Amino acid sequence: MRLSRRDWLRATGSLSLAATLAPTAARAAASSANGSPLPVGSTALPARERFPGVQGETYLNSAAVHPWIDASTRAMQTYAENKLGGSGGRVNAIPKFAQLVNAPPEAITYAPSTSMGEYLVTQALGIPESGGRIVTDALHFNGSFYMYEQFQKRGMQVEYVRMDPEFGINLADLERAITPDTRLVSISQVSLYNGFEHDLRAVAELAHARGALVYADIIQAAGAVPVDLSASGVDFAACGTYKWLMGDFGFAFLYVNPAILPKLRRPWYGYLQTANFVNPMTRLYPLDPEGDPPFESRQNDTVGGYFNGAFPARAVEAATSAAIDWLLAVGVDNIQTYRQPMMDAVRGELTRRGFQCVTPEGNRSAILTFAYRDAGQLASRLDAAKVRITLRGNHIRISPSTFNDMNDIDRLLSAIGNP
Repeated sequence: MRLSRRDWLRATGSLSLAATLAPTAARAAASSANGSPLPVGSTALPARERFPGVQGETYLNSAAVHPWIDASTRAMQTYAENKLGGSGGRVNAIPKFAQLVNAPPEAITYAPSTSMGEYLVTQALGIPESGGRIVTDALHFNGSFYMYEQFQKRGMQVEYVRMDPEFGINLADLERAITPDTRLVSISQVSLYNGFEHDLRAVAELAHARGALVYADIIQAAGAVPVDLSASGVDFAACGTYKWLMGDFGFAFLYVNPAILPKLRRPWYGYLQTANFVNPMTRLYPLDPEGDPPFESRQNDTVGGYFNGAFPARAVEAATSAAIDWLLAVGVDNIQTYRQPMMDAVRGELTRRGFQCVTPEGNRSAILTFAYRDAGQLASRLDAAKVRITLRGNHIRISPSTFNDMNDIDRLLSAIGNP
């Protein structure tokens, strides 16, 4: 069965979908760090022409690595040209990311990666030396499980909440796992495995009622689904930029609720944590005053003063900043609405053919997963048709983005065939 785009839109009542996707004037005026609008180019969806890297193939694998938008390449080129001239310059991405996830800019700093952000959070809490319990779940980033495995070997209690029969995480199961000695509840807002989305507010209320703090990995959420960190009540969140933010590896954002800073320790020490790093008080050099101590700094009691310590990758910051401008102009809620008919089409047709969908019903994230033993055996079918999805272990993961349309879904369904 080959579904045309028009057939599916007729079935879902979405023929007028394009009319709902015009970005508002406010979004189109996404601001730069100094408040002036930045040009973002076309915000029409699908935006295939804005993503030159996917021409000539059907790329449905953005949950793995998202292709760059053309604006990011231009921003990187501008940065490089400025560096050749000796300046480099900076486009501050923090206020833009703060707008995207509805958080105060002063609550956000940089980290090298999502995983490093999560590790820094544990170190700021004195984990594992201080003991107690960590609660996570089966749908958290599996790369984090290694860290918690090592903490467990050092005496920390770690509880893994399993999936329920609907392939999600049941709040009642999570509540039972959060005991009074729980220090941290660590989850992903959107699961990389199957796209399940937590209700962050509900999780935060459960954890806080027992004195625990909450960390949320939002790398599969920010830019793909609406994120509201202020309303969520979570204490920490981290987000790499190489997925839905269309940035690159080695550059991430870390959110920390400033109200809890007095409960934390600095997880490491770097000179950018000080207010006087350019001109510290020294008694070491010619013309310095004599005496001791030889060096004196003034620490910043801010999120950056606790967690930052060195300059971020400025070129990637410029690329990410340009991409976030475009996301703000289009609107993440519009992106989600645009994407959903594609997700419904894949779920409906592959389920009809006999594939086992393990993404919960009603899910509106950008990830759709099917259980399939030895999924790599499907590679030859898909490679021949130049269709790119994730085939890993015993599951298939499909993740369309803003440059995809129903023609891409048709090609996927034609290439993948039957179980």
